[in-house]
Amino acid sequence: MNTLAIGLVVLSALFHATRNLFTKKSQDKQVFLWWYSVFGMLFFSPVFLYFFITAESNGANIYFWSIFSGFSHFLYWIFLTKAYEKGDLSHVYPIMRSSPALVLIFAVLFLGEKVSISGVTGILLVAVGVYAINMKRISPDEFLAPIRSVKTDRSTRYAFLTLLSVAVYSIIDKLAVDMIHPAVFTFMYLFAGMLFYTPYILLTKKKGLIRKVWNVDRRTILVNGFIGVYGYALIMIAFTIERVSYTVGLRQLSIVFAVIMGGRLLNEKHRTVRFTAAAIIFTGAFLITVAK
Repeated sequence: MNTLAIGLVVLSALFHATRNLFTKKSQDKQVFLWWYSVFGMLFFSPVFLYFFITAESNGANIYFWSIFSGFSHFLYWIFLTKAYEKGDLSHVYPIMRSSPALVLIFAVLFLGEKVSISGVTGILLVAVGVYAINMKRISPDEFLAPIRSVKTDRSTRYAFLTLLSVAVYSIIDKLAVDMIHPAVFTFMYLFAGMLFYTPYILLTKKKGLIRKVWNVDRRTILVNGFIGVYGYALIMIAFTIERVSYTVGLRQLSIVFAVIMGGRLLNEKHRTVRFTAAAIIFTGAFLITVAK
């Protein structure tokens, strides 16, 4: 794999994990996400305008796919922030990022794609990793703990809803970028998502809280706004250098980064089990994305 592409993808993965670390640490997760999405659009608008003017588009298709994807992202933002209200970064994030397994299953069922032995192996590894990450330790008495946690732990349920929404918008986005320039679509789906998310924030959050989150977290809001959109740009550059499958697969390294951040920076528990499970999920996700 190309060395420059590896560097770009690893940096993008680090950006994604960092963005989630800051979201987890924020005072109000939903307001924090709203603020950095606003600035993300502002930071990305010059890139969007350039490609909107110069790239070929498909007219009304832009608006249809953007609204479709935007609503899916709106649900994703709701579930994501709900999961982080009580859930650990090192627990919730790997579940949410195990989407390649679900995407592949959806692609086989709805898009008619074929699955290889490598893909099946990857799905099984992701399933094992996701199951294990809900355990406090590897022991017989903990074997049924993940099943119980889905029933009793609110953050786990929201993590799985987040996983489902990621799989849905991934399929939508996959179809959309075949017709729309990725830079144009990136801005448009974000803008469409904010058309749903902004009224939700204004109706459920007090203005004083919105101002307070900005006053307390403005630095990490600005950082998240920048690394959120330009972390995606790094992936786009890597796509031009290296095979898409290897690029997407390596980006799942963010799972390992998030678990390390949760354990080291947030002092979250069960580090050994979660790191092992995260490594299994990453291996499975990589196998899925490089499968022929």
